[in-house]
Amino acid sequence: MKFEARELVKVFPAPVLSGGMALRALGGLDLKAGPGALGVEGPNGSGKTTLFKVLAGIIAADGGMILAGGEAAGAERLRELAAYCPANPRSFYFRLSAEENLRFFGALAGLTAAVALERAGRLAERLGLSAADLLRRFDRLSEGNMQKVSLIRSFSRRAPLLLLDEPFRGLDAVACGGLLELIKETAGDSALLVSSHSPGLLREAAGRIIAMEAGKIKNGDVS
Repeated sequence: MKFEARELVKVFPAPVLSGGMALRALGGLDLKAGPGALGVEGPNGSGKTTLFKVLAGIIAADGGMILAGGEAAGAERLRELAAYCPANPRSFYFRLSAEENLRFFGALAGLTAAVALERAGRLAERLGLSAADLLRRFDRLSEGNMQKVSLIRSFSRRAPLLLLDEPFRGLDAVACGGLLELIKETAGDSALLVSSHSPGLLREAAGRIIAMEAGKIKNGDVS
């Protein structure tokens, strides 16, 4: 499925009584993606994470539109179509095991417990996450293993749109290699966006790279 963003705008208001200025995180951004892997680079504050969250239906744009398969897609539709791997693990339940988290989030995505656990086991093996770590409480995992669980949750969805925000963070060489293989396989059928501060890994992951700056695609590259 192809996805297109047209003139996306997102403005975060200044905190009440702060005296600050509103933040224009996306300033009329245009983008086309899918199928295939698209790399997104840019400095902190350039709007990458905001773009991913808007495409995932987590936050709503203040202007513009998103098309999925040629049809306008609102936040609810995007939540059905997109799987989002955030750059931090705060969305997990820290007192549950990794496996319990994956079973819970799988259920939210419409997966049976059996399917969620089967996919988790296969993906864990690809990323070098042990069976023992799947049973470990989430807050007792290392940063790298938390990231692996986050990736497993996202890839398990088998979604038409996969958004990976700094997915290589905290991963060892084996896990990075497994992730690159998964990206290549998934990009054959899905639209896949990857952001990373590692130029080398980003170029291994995606055949096409765009750069963001001040909430827009630098140099107008939307092809």
